Amino acid sequence: MRTAGCLGTYVRPSWLSVLIPFAVAVCTQATALFAERVTFQDTQGDAVARRTDTGADGPIDTTNHPLPDLVMWSIGTWQPNDPQTDLFTGHWNNWGDFVRLELVLAGVVNPPGPVGCCGQPAFDPFAYGPNPMCGYIEIDMDEDIDTGGELDWPDLRYLGNVARFGGLPQHSGLRARTAIDARAFDADFLTPPYVERSGEDFHLELVGWEIDSNQIERSSTSDWLFGPGETWTMTGHLFHRAHGYSQFSSACCRSGYPIGNYDPPVTVQFSHHTVSNRTTVSLIYPLTQAGAAAVKGEPVEPMDIFFTNQNSVAEALWELKISATGASAWDRSLPEFALIAAWENKNPDDYLEPALWRVTILTGGSYTSQQDSLFVWSDIYPNVSLGDFEGNGSIGPSDLALLGSYLQINDGLPALDADGAVNGSIEIKDFGIGFSLYDLNYDGLVDGEDLAMVGGPQVPRADYDHDGDVDQDDFGHFQACLAAAGPPPLLSGCRNADLDRDTDVDEDDAAIFVFCASGPAIPADPMCGRD
Repeated sequence: MRTAGCLGTYVRPSWLSVLIPFAVAVCTQATALFAERVTFQDTQGDAVARRTDTGADGPIDTTNHPLPDLVMWSIGTWQPNDPQTDLFTGHWNNWGDFVRLELVLAGVVNPPGPVGCCGQPAFDPFAYGPNPMCGYIEIDMDEDIDTGGELDWPDLRYLGNVARFGGLPQHSGLRARTAIDARAFDADFLTPPYVERSGEDFHLELVGWEIDSNQIERSSTSDWLFGPGETWTMTGHLFHRAHGYSQFSSACCRSGYPIGNYDPPVTVQFSHHTVSNRTTVSLIYPLTQAGAAAVKGEPVEPMDIFFTNQNSVAEALWELKISATGASAWDRSLPEFALIAAWENKNPDDYLEPALWRVTILTGGSYTSQQDSLFVWSDIYPNVSLGDFEGNGSIGPSDLALLGSYLQINDGLPALDADGAVNGSIEIKDFGIGFSLYDLNYDGLVDGEDLAMVGGPQVPRADYDHDGDVDQDDFGHFQACLAAAGPPPLLSGCRNADLDRDTDVDEDDAAIFVFCASGPAIPADPMCGRD
């Protein structure tokens, strides 16, 4: 038995400890009840660049700056040997007073430097090494998709970006709320797909603006570059309660930030292992007030609204219940109150089992020069299958039908199709900022190449009128784009004229067009869209 807070007592069933005292599971969420921690695998080598800048053509260098590639992750209850001096040396323990979250990535991966955002004027993402990892790891502690979420920046979260990877997640709640294109970000809480309502209660925010070099401890002090075999720990405001709760909360108080945010300073560790050549990124945070007291070497304080004293997951959830219960009639009248409303009837002590928490992961790296967006996304969890538009884990005729229907409905639609023409191809408006679930090769077009990737007919790449050949009629469109060509970004409506996909329309594309312009007998060449 363990006292979690003034709302009651939290008890882990004793028979679980008898059955599996040292369980470590590689499993589905359904079996998490039997483990002090759970570990999930992700495919190594599946990292792929998903730019988010206007034009999706910002410079990256994956040779010298490889993008983060998630290999696996774990979460569970943890007990440090000496919480006052070292949170990271200890053991997984069903009765631990801390939560430990670990992300394991391929190769040497270092903390992110500043990206010229959020009070940091400098752009120096590689300040701590050539392979920075940025990202958002969201945690649903009560497994309730209707509580918690992100109102202001859903486009920086898993639901706002998973479609860029060409499929839908299999989790039914996530699948229904995934943004399939940028129209989801309409800043209207009441319109589907409700991308703001992710169910997130807390998130780990790995971004340069929350890292202060004065709060970093390095195993090697010879330079400021994280290298092989090194371990760095940093303290900062990296672990935030969901921002969707903030306007209804009394949590207090980080200097310069409004009341309602619960974002105490936490400690995160980056540690590279030379034998496996993998980097482990770990967060350890008090699960209970007893854990918070152990860190400070103090008696346990009662829960309150202040995270500037002893703070924990238990206190943060307790404060949600207090805020929901004491909400004013005005607060209750707001649509967004739905994010916190259910906490009025929840017992926070029921949600202190980290192995049962649902986690989504979005990781990425940086451009080599400052752009109008912050991140190049590269990996996600839960992963998706390319072309799985139903989120059922398989690709078949029904997925092809969905893509065909999307093309038919949106082709020429000004809000989505930049070329404005009904021509069997959608040029994604504001590509980079804009995107589409159905743009499987992430070239800014939803067209015949995407259809072919899910078993549909192959369409010649330069067949702009989609009549089955490349001829004089198609040349008119290509010639107009060639005449108007300038430096990137491409002129609106001309992305499909960039036949070699190098972000411009020039003589190289003209040569490809001439090669493909053979009437109905299209050359069997990938550049023409025929293999």
